[in-house]
Amino acid sequence: MGIVPQVDTSYLAALVGTARVPLLFAKAGLAPAGGALPDRLDMADFWLCCAENIRLSNDESHGTAPQPVPPGSLSLLVMAAKEADTLDGALHRLTEAARLVRAEVRLTLAHGRGIMRLTITPTVPAPDAEGSVRMAIYCECFAIVIHCALRWMTGRRLDPVRVRGAADLQAMGGELLLALGAPVSRRGSGVSIDYAAQDQTAPILPRRYTAWGEAEFATFLDMLAQGDPVPLASDHARVIEALRSGLHSQDEVAAALGTSVATLRRRLAQANLSFRDISAAFRTRRLKDLLATQMPLADIAEQLGLSDERSLRRFARDHLGAPPAEYRGRLA
Repeated sequence: MGIVPQVDTSYLAALVGTARVPLLFAKAGLAPAGGALPDRLDMADFWLCCAENIRLSNDESHGTAPQPVPPGSLSLLVMAAKEADTLDGALHRLTEAARLVRAEVRLTLAHGRGIMRLTITPTVPAPDAEGSVRMAIYCECFAIVIHCALRWMTGRRLDPVRVRGAADLQAMGGELLLALGAPVSRRGSGVSIDYAAQDQTAPILPRRYTAWGEAEFATFLDMLAQGDPVPLASDHARVIEALRSGLHSQDEVAAALGTSVATLRRRLAQANLSFRDISAAFRTRRLKDLLATQMPLADIAEQLGLSDERSLRRFARDHLGAPPAEYRGRLA
């Protein structure tokens, strides 16, 4: 086992919008202006793209809040938290400060058997399915930033006992949260991180905080470099990885995973999933990305494993609500 070093580019596109991705890649030096975009990027580069989007939009919420959240809001949260003596106190301060400066999310802290649970949930109803996915990814990003800040404050690894993510990202594999190095389950909305109860007395170190992003990003790089253990990918994540590799049918995917179709169906059903739903969600997101390019429709159909343009038009109407040419025109 090892860390998951990359994240799918579709995560970034879902958060900031497909049209913004080429600009962020160009500014981060990940792809030349007008050049082909990579399908995946390092998690550190994902972080840098998110930071660049905040600078461009002057909004720390990436457009998820009712009103733009000015840069510096997260700094206020971190500075409020680091005035505590222990991790438990820092988490309490963090949740209290968030009520004053973050309208788009709610932070709550609970204590249970052997754990402290930090939960981050959206407060703004999503207007549609795309908005729900966007908010789910934003909550994951928010959780990772907070976790890195807590690691920096305490100087400890603070390995989570377990992590829960939003069900809306079930079909995307949950790659971002795997960076935390704990088992990830998916249900409901928002994110929960369970810390071991023995960490609640971890002292907050007398460190100087300069500006948002510096300490957190350095800690994030350190977390990745340490090779924090990541659980083996779940069945749905392995299915998505197989789909990314160019496989399309359930028979092909099952064979690639070294199992039978019946076993794959049963294991997915245990997580309230089906191959059909995962494949449709993956194809839909991939279709949106490809329609944002100038790729011919016949080539797009082939990329998605559809028999011809007629099948592509039918799939687009069913899952995008419009024929591919019309949807592409909206993007333009």
